[in-house]
Amino acid sequence: MSKQSGFMASLSADPSKIKIAIIKAKYNYDITEEMETLAIERLKELGVTNISSYEVPGSFEIPYAAKKVIKNYDGAIVIGCLIKGETNHYEYISQGVTLAIQNVISETEKPIIFGVLTVQNIDQAKKRIKSATTYAENAVEIICNF
Repeated sequence: MSKQSGFMASLSADPSKIKIAIIKAKYNYDITEEMETLAIERLKELGVTNISSYEVPGSFEIPYAAKKVIKNYDGAIVIGCLIKGETNHYEYISQGVTLAIQNVISETEKPIIFGVLTVQNIDQAKKRIKSATTYAENAVEIICNF
């Protein structure tokens, strides 16, 4: 069963009272910038007023930045875009970022919504940009209910 964007559980806390960080990779900026814009728009629609954005060079730097800033927030959304190339680099970065974010979540006990796209080509990335609205919804739901 999948959750459709726009469908949210009832919330136990007021979204206007939460603080959310967005950590975005600059690599593949045309994709990540649009994702960030959509996430912020949806957060605001949901009533979140305290949103801060941070940029890092690439997806591999996201976990470091997340660990540094998360202490000042109720949760975060991380946004990146990894597109498979001709070498194994994609696999190493994808696995490394995923595991490192899981570690930050475990260490800080704060929710981090994983919005790092791992795709085969630019067309797949473009088709997934709108997922950023769901990342925003998921962040609000998990923060407000836990």
